[in-house]
Amino acid sequence: MPNNHYYRHHFDANLSSNLGKVLKINMHLPVSLFIGLRYSQSRKGNAFISFMTLFSVAGILLGVMALTIVSSVMNGFEAELKKRILGVIPHLVVHTETENADWQAQLRKQAGVQDITPFLQTEALVQSSRQLTAVMLQGLEPEHLPQFLQQSLVLGNWQTLSEQRYSVMLGRGLAQQLEVYVGQQIRVMLAQGGSYSPLGWMPRQRLFTVAGIIDTGSEVDELIVVTAQQDLARLLPERERKTAWRVSLQEPFQAPLLGTQVASMPNISQVQDWRQSHGKLFAAVAMEKAMMWLMLLLIVAVAAFNIVSALVMMVTEKQAEVAILKTQGMTDRALFLVFAIQGLLNGVIGAVFGVIAGILGSWQLNNLLALTGMQVAGGIELPVLMNLPQIFSIFVSAIGLTLLAVVYPAWRAVKINPAEVLRDE
Repeated sequence: MPNNHYYRHHFDANLSSNLGKVLKINMHLPVSLFIGLRYSQSRKGNAFISFMTLFSVAGILLGVMALTIVSSVMNGFEAELKKRILGVIPHLVVHTETENADWQAQLRKQAGVQDITPFLQTEALVQSSRQLTAVMLQGLEPEHLPQFLQQSLVLGNWQTLSEQRYSVMLGRGLAQQLEVYVGQQIRVMLAQGGSYSPLGWMPRQRLFTVAGIIDTGSEVDELIVVTAQQDLARLLPERERKTAWRVSLQEPFQAPLLGTQVASMPNISQVQDWRQSHGKLFAAVAMEKAMMWLMLLLIVAVAAFNIVSALVMMVTEKQAEVAILKTQGMTDRALFLVFAIQGLLNGVIGAVFGVIAGILGSWQLNNLLALTGMQVAGGIELPVLMNLPQIFSIFVSAIGLTLLAVVYPAWRAVKINPAEVLRDE
């Protein structure tokens, strides 16, 4: 059996060779970076360490990919809700004390304000020959309709509201519930402003003709009734005919901030925003996005901390070389960076390829679902909206978790005592 002198001679020869390579390459790379990259590229040694390293890289890749795809789908879902619901209901409703319109000129100068139009809205009951239901009745000027609402008309013509008195547009869901079609009449009743008759209390009511059908693809279709502003004003009690103003914004989520500014303007009595009717829905979507982000980020965290196991075993295997490097004068900082770089490289590889896979997966998600037979019922495509700043934050989060994971193994390498390790060599 070879003696200790043989092992020492063989180890010293290898170390001298390695240090020679380090010094040669050091003309181009720092020593810590070179040794860290060399350890990462090494295929010799413990196969279990290589498996753990590969497992951690694959875990980070899959976690980042899943987080990118799910975040893109949730962004698309939120964007569709914003378009289909907030494209119909007013972003801001402004009530004024006087007819002074100076505030409008001041508000139009604000960035993101698209339009300011007259607006009336009230709750009402609608009755057909077979059904009775509560609705949200809006009075609008056909020449100043929100763009999405204009595009949502599937039957009829918006100009009919101006040309034919007491005509309405119904949401598709509401029309199906009432079992009415274009050309038929419905009775619209208001609770306020009624009067007593020999038959008892009679609400304000009038027959309206269905002139068109609206399809927004959202729950609003089951509630929305649109008529001309002057027709609704005639139906309302005189004390409630005062026109409010509908403010349409480029970014509806800016409505609360802008609403606060409008409320501070003179002659403004009340400002309402979309959160009063649909705020809970969008708050629930935001909460769901946050929870999905957290759960999938935990997958990345578990994969990143698998690097701890691989690096600890690597430090144990390389402790003889670490001890000799310390005796040769390598500082604790440089030695710390050797193993930090090795672990960080694994995290960067997993995160980079995870982002690439996530972007490609998001781009072709609906095609992949169709190919695997996992399409949503009815062939509906999932909405996908990739947000580059969000994807970058996913990448940075994965790298940050990796940095936390490499601290302990690198610190263990720094704490190795060369005298104890080399005592038996």
